Amino acid sequence: SFGGDMVREVTFEKATWNALPWKFEPGTPPIAEAIGLSAAVDYLKKIGMSRVETHERKIVKEIYSGLSALDGVDVYGPSPKDRVGVVAFNGKNVHAHDMATLLDLDGVAVRAGNHCAMPLTQLLGLSSSARASVGLYNDSDDVEVLLAGVKKAVKVFA
Repeated sequence: SFGGDMVREVTFEKATWNALPWKFEPGTPPIAEAIGLSAAVDYLKKIGMSRVETHERKIVKEIYSGLSALDGVDVYGPSPKDRVGVVAFNGKNVHAHDMATLLDLDGVAVRAGNHCAMPLTQLLGLSSSARASVGLYNDSDDVEVLLAGVKKAVKVFA
C-alpha cells in the first residue's frame, strides 16, 4: 500500500472506517524517512561507531569543562567519562528558554525544557534546563561559541 488505509469506503454522504489498527494509520508510510535512515546508518558504519563515540566524548568533555568553569552556570549529570552526546545546564537567573533564545541569536542551537525527563527535572528542583547536543559535525570552535554565548547570557540576566 502506498497510501492511508484508515478508511474502508468514502462517499459524499459518509465515511466507513477500516478495522483496527489501520483506522489509526492515516497517510503515506514514511518511505523517505526510512531511506534517509538507511543512508545515515551506512554513513556512520563507514566512519565507525567507535570513532563517532571518541569524537563525541572529546567535544562533550570540552563543553562540560568549559561550562563548569563559568561563574553562574550549573551543569547537571555525571562527569564526562560517564556520558556521551549531551550536556544539560542552566545559567543562574537565566530561564532555559531565554538561554536558548540568546544562544540562537549567536547561531548556537540548544534545546530547552524538561527533555522528556520531567520527574528528574522536578527531583533536581528545576523548572527546565538547556541542553547542548553534539555530533560528528561539531568541533572545538563550536564549543567556544557556545561558551561565549552562555557567558553573555549569564551577564545579561545578572
